[in-house]
Amino acid sequence: MIRKVKDNIFAVIIALLIFAGFAGYLFGNDGEFSETENRFLAKRPALTLSSLSDGSFMERFELYTMEQLPFRDAFINLKSFAGKMMLKNENNGIVLGSDGYLFEKLISTGEQFEKNKAQIYDFAGSGERDINICIIPNSCEIKKDCLPAGFPGVSQREEIEEFYNGLSAYDNVTVADVGGILNEHADEYIYYRTDHHWTTLGAYYGYRRLCDVMGLEGLDAEKLEGQKRTRDGFYGTYYSKYRGGGIKPDTITYYDIPVSRFETGGTEYESMYDEDKLETYDKYAMFMHGNEGLSVIGAADDGRVRRDELILFKDSYSNCLIPFLTYDYDSIIVVDLRYYGESVSGLLKEHPSADVLIMYNFMFFVEDNHFYRLSG
Repeated sequence: MIRKVKDNIFAVIIALLIFAGFAGYLFGNDGEFSETENRFLAKRPALTLSSLSDGSFMERFELYTMEQLPFRDAFINLKSFAGKMMLKNENNGIVLGSDGYLFEKLISTGEQFEKNKAQIYDFAGSGERDINICIIPNSCEIKKDCLPAGFPGVSQREEIEEFYNGLSAYDNVTVADVGGILNEHADEYIYYRTDHHWTTLGAYYGYRRLCDVMGLEGLDAEKLEGQKRTRDGFYGTYYSKYRGGGIKPDTITYYDIPVSRFETGGTEYESMYDEDKLETYDKYAMFMHGNEGLSVIGAADDGRVRRDELILFKDSYSNCLIPFLTYDYDSIIVVDLRYYGESVSGLLKEHPSADVLIMYNFMFFVEDNHFYRLSG
């Protein structure tokens, strides 16, 4: 009798969960953006004869049901909690190391990486223009003392060196290898624990290396101490995937650097920082007001002697480094190829004397599929 009651209770619970999920799909509002995962969610696909016949409707609908699952965040947290109870230190490809650092696994590079390298080589060899190139290693390459035992992955250092060796065939290319200076400061807070970006301190060390390579005067960060600002409570992209308990949040640091002009996404702002973002989950988006296809920065008129122009092709890693470069250039034209639909060759012709810098983090360089736009 007792066993029957238990079985019935279990059946009722399952039925209630199924009903709640079904009701959620029917009457709930679909989410547009997941703050914790920092990405847009799939929308309900339109049902058409062509999408049914080619199978694309079912693929999109399956993705939709997964991403719009009612109580999805609760299920993700439950999965993470269960993994922790089983003494697992990995969830969704993110691994917990020591000192609270989370790391992303990259077991191997693939075809896209080879395409990306070839497209950079083609861009370098397409003209006589001098080009500076910098690939930034991720935390798993520099914070090795914090990696868990047996952590798998490619050697970013070796892959970057091989790429740089391929660029040695081009006399117009200068590489800025920031791995060395980051290794020198590996015991410092140069990468976020919960996010894939380097910190502003790490970016500053990278900036100093760029100055050495590009012949820039550079800026001593101690002169900016009075402009230093911090914000605690930042949980980044790695944490959004890992979702484990007991993870200490990060602290974002930035410098209140004035500019004469900042235009991004067709809108002009007084500052390079969107401080309203500090009140949201994705606090890192405060740098450069997030990622736009084209941004233009005019340096403040402070009497400092600067070079004229820089064209920077970048991912979000550069967003916290760019403010330092305003002390070296009167104007900085920032291009994010993911969102830039105009002609790159046309942009270069419009600014024939501008310095050119290509700067990406290694993981992005391996996986992104927009480098073909450099030849447009």
